[in-house]
Amino acid sequence: MAESVLIALLVLGLLGLGITAWVFWPAFQGAEAARRDLGTHRLAIGAWLAVIVLNALITLPLAPFLHIEQGLTAGTFLIAALSTDIPMLLVVYVRLIMPRAVTLEDLGLRPMPLDYVLRMGLATGLAGLVVIDLVGSLLSQFGLRPNQLDQFQFVLTEGPLAFALLLIAASVIAPFVEELFFRGFLFGLYRRRQPLWVAYIASSVLFTIVHLEPMRMNPSQMAGLSVGIFMLALMLAWLYQHTGGLYPSMRSESAERSPRQGVELR
Repeated sequence: MAESVLIALLVLGLLGLGITAWVFWPAFQGAEAARRDLGTHRLAIGAWLAVIVLNALITLPLAPFLHIEQGLTAGTFLIAALSTDIPMLLVVYVRLIMPRAVTLEDLGLRPMPLDYVLRMGLATGLAGLVVIDLVGSLLSQFGLRPNQLDQFQFVLTEGPLAFALLLIAASVIAPFVEELFFRGFLFGLYRRRQPLWVAYIASSVLFTIVHLEPMRMNPSQMAGLSVGIFMLALMLAWLYQHTGGLYPSMRSESAERSPRQGVELR
């Protein structure tokens, strides 16, 4: 039995490495080759899988030293966050920007009036916060309660520095990286070649799955969390589509995360 599991893991690992190599290879063949699969399901899913593979390559060697099974600390949280953010940035830069398949402006990093960014981002973020809390309260009546709060108990014992670290990583770095990858890359390029509703659903599903943690959540917790995250992803994609830029959705995601984490940890 153990040998079969080991073989299966080895096959999956090799398959993941193969997919990752396939995702990056066109970037070294020029701009035209790098543009060929933009907006296709195979590139979107392949890039998403490449992020997971690169995340595993970062975290697996560190796992014996992190002891994440004992709960998060400020240090392990930062490593866990960066091990996802760095692969997403790497995929966007190497696969898209470096070969000049698209520019950062094409993805949505374009100048916008500051008051417009703040107004749209804050309004949508707070609306998302209200909707997600209402959905969470409803789902909790059926036993579908996410355990995000339980994971961040380290903030209560490690003090203000840990709380500041949590806010910077979750409310500044993560919104920038996630919006660039999921809205700018996946949703933005999907809508070039797919029906708009496909872009909404596909990018939101991939955004939702990557935020689930099967090792620390039971099925009911994952179900409860996935509904709220999926709705948030749809709202962020709509905001990006409506405004034509990433900065409002970055501000929105930051606004949604900051007050929720601050209130929950009191």
